[in-house]
Amino acid sequence: MDDPRKILTMKVGEMPGYGYDCSCGRHHSVDINKIISGSGVLKELPEALKPYAGRKMLVVADNNTVEIGGHRVKAMLDEAGYDTDLLVLETKGYPVLLPDETTVGTLLIHITDEVGILIGVGSGTINDLCKIVSYKMKLPFAIVGTAPSMDGYASVMAPLIVQRQKITYPAHYPVIIVTDTDLLNTAPLIMKQAGFGDVIGKYTALTDWRLAHKVKGDHYCAVTAELVQNAVDDCVANMDAYFGGSPEAVLKMNDTLLLTGISIGLIGYTRPASGSEHHLAHFWEIDAIARGVEHPLHGNSVGLGSIASAEVYKIMRTRFEVVDSVAPPDPDMLREIYSRAGMALTPMELGVSPELFKRSLNNGYRIRPRYTIFNFTMEQGMLPEIADRVTEIMCGGAR
Repeated sequence: MDDPRKILTMKVGEMPGYGYDCSCGRHHSVDINKIISGSGVLKELPEALKPYAGRKMLVVADNNTVEIGGHRVKAMLDEAGYDTDLLVLETKGYPVLLPDETTVGTLLIHITDEVGILIGVGSGTINDLCKIVSYKMKLPFAIVGTAPSMDGYASVMAPLIVQRQKITYPAHYPVIIVTDTDLLNTAPLIMKQAGFGDVIGKYTALTDWRLAHKVKGDHYCAVTAELVQNAVDDCVANMDAYFGGSPEAVLKMNDTLLLTGISIGLIGYTRPASGSEHHLAHFWEIDAIARGVEHPLHGNSVGLGSIASAEVYKIMRTRFEVVDSVAPPDPDMLREIYSRAGMALTPMELGVSPELFKRSLNNGYRIRPRYTIFNFTMEQGMLPEIADRVTEIMCGGAR
């Protein structure tokens, strides 16, 4: 039997097809056919798609990503002799594409009997739409990433907006992931910050996982947690080079984003990558969508959410030994990291009002049936008190 710790030394491109019996008692596997990551690798896409030749390939993009890479991908595949169609998705009356029922339906009705594979060109929303629709249609899909803005490229989950609620649905891995760092490096700063925020949010996600294991007996895999934590620590160590546009640092960030997505597939649920910080981010996103205004990029919300969660941990660890035992991150350490990245440190900087922020602290945990520090605080009868204190700390008395 393979040493389960072997995966800690593997490169992301070596992981597709790898499986092992883990010391946590479960079998883990990476059911992706191919990950192509690096400088100039987009040109390898036609060769990687050879197993799917003979049927129509539907290239899916939005109004932004079609210009960044959609037209290029279609032209490249046409030149290689593939039969392709291009679908450009948009959400009428909203500034960005939403992964909601209408958009899912639009994608579904454009999948003819001739379509044999979906090829998404984009980041979060395009990836999630192709993932859930291909899963329901029992079709393979490939993703060409256009920004290092989130960790979902290699995830088996698809967050969608259904009846104005953010709900994460089980889906499947892409068969091929292509992340060309030359393309990723053209992404605007705010998208690079979003990917960074999604990565650093793992500090609180992993802490929530440890807390749920200790308090509720939830399954916990120490090897997977270490895999994610090591990657996060590497990204913090290289953050200045990443924001400076270093190709090597962008590749490292991209591989970390892929790795955290892979960790979800290894475990079969989102614990290694998502915790209370994501609940807060989803709460703010849902509120913005309900008001018809553009919400902050998900990873930027996750970054602020991780500071808020860490503030709750800081208060609760002085009162409860079990909270202290899971080694939560210090909120000021997170502030220092996000400050260096030029990211929002207060709700108002992100566009979240103090009232909405306080409401999210009191109610964000209801979004997912997943135990976090907010559930623990609620069980102690302390959540309203702690929500008031953290709002005061992070909003500075603003009303």
